[in-house]
Amino acid sequence: MHWITGLLRPHGRSLRAMVAVALTAAALAPSAWAHKASDAYLRVTDALAPQGTAGAGASIGLVLSVALKDVDAALEQLDADGDRQLTWGEVRQSMPAIVQWVGQGMLWQCDGTATVPAWRFEALEQRTDGRYARLAATLPCAPAQAVTLRYGLMQGIDPTHRLLVGGALSGQTLAAVLATDGRSGTDLRSAGSRAGQAGPDGAEGAQGTDATVPGAPRGGVATLLHFVTEGVHHILSGYDHLAFLLALLLPISLARPQPRHRDLPLHTESGTTPIADTPASGARDRFAGIKALLLTVTCFTVGHSITLALAGLGWVTVSGNWVEPAIAISIGISALLNLFPVQGLRSSWLALGFGLVHGLGFSGVLVEAGVAGASLLWALAGFNLGVEVGQLMVVALWCAVSTVLARRVWYRSVVVRGGSVALLVLSLYWTVQRLAFAG
Repeated sequence: MHWITGLLRPHGRSLRAMVAVALTAAALAPSAWAHKASDAYLRVTDALAPQGTAGAGASIGLVLSVALKDVDAALEQLDADGDRQLTWGEVRQSMPAIVQWVGQGMLWQCDGTATVPAWRFEALEQRTDGRYARLAATLPCAPAQAVTLRYGLMQGIDPTHRLLVGGALSGQTLAAVLATDGRSGTDLRSAGSRAGQAGPDGAEGAQGTDATVPGAPRGGVATLLHFVTEGVHHILSGYDHLAFLLALLLPISLARPQPRHRDLPLHTESGTTPIADTPASGARDRFAGIKALLLTVTCFTVGHSITLALAGLGWVTVSGNWVEPAIAISIGISALLNLFPVQGLRSSWLALGFGLVHGLGFSGVLVEAGVAGASLLWALAGFNLGVEVGQLMVVALWCAVSTVLARRVWYRSVVVRGGSVALLVLSLYWTVQRLAFAG
């Protein structure tokens, strides 16, 4: 307990406030599992239905991977013995219910006619955030028909859930993300891919296509804009990325703190001088803070952009079993350096180095989605841009809050030091949790 007191050197009230912050972080830790939100993956390819079956001829092959933790949240009977551990026996016994759930949550149409694919279980697979059930089906839609999917898995259960669609239809690559909200429907063969098929109003399209259902993004710019929103969603729902960003920002002050006593001297690098809160000194503090802020955020951006591109393009292959614990550890190291600064260690270099690690975490979304071809480059650019937009939103919010709080006498002891201790608690929890998962 003495080391905590030494960290803060606070008055009793500040110590109690810091302890409250740390305990709150410990209580919230179990609910903030990881940066990776709930995702399912759909691979779509041209295929041939078996001869002698309904819809024989040209058709579409579907491969769906859905997380067992999501299935367990939707089907309460999946964990039969209630021990919070899913066994192969429990999954196999619940497979008919899983297949029925998938069929009810994915509504398909071919030219406006409802089509129900027969899903079948293929295997269990390991991904970065746990085990997934892989199911396959064949959709009897001819190349000239519109293919519409209305997606509703996890609707009303997890609003962060996304379906990442990859693959190719009629020679055109697919890269799309579907949510379980108002964007839950998409036409996988947009009007551009069915040129020459005029609808009732003379516009290009297939008969029976629902005009209210947006088409999957076609072309580079459309794919880029589509994935910008997903990048924003990913960073704002990524608790560990936000925690690391906060650990970097905490020691950067954009305002001169108020002294406890007006007659106390201010210790600076040039010596001891009386405190004088003049406009000139305040402007210098703000300029130094803004400069440090921009440099730190830029270095983090450069770091994660490099590895996001390398891993997304397949030039670097990494395992989430070590990336996820490394991300958690990076938070703890940054928090410790806030409590025990190391002379000569620049926060910008720290942001750059750990940014490389965090970029590998960002890349998991696109890598596991199976996005390929030219669409991958546009998706990478859009996703990275979205991450930056979301990151700037967080930085702007922190700047607004910090500018107000930094003038309080308790800011450094409670917010900076107490917040760093709280982040250290979260880091330790996430590290242990992820190492146990990797093992």
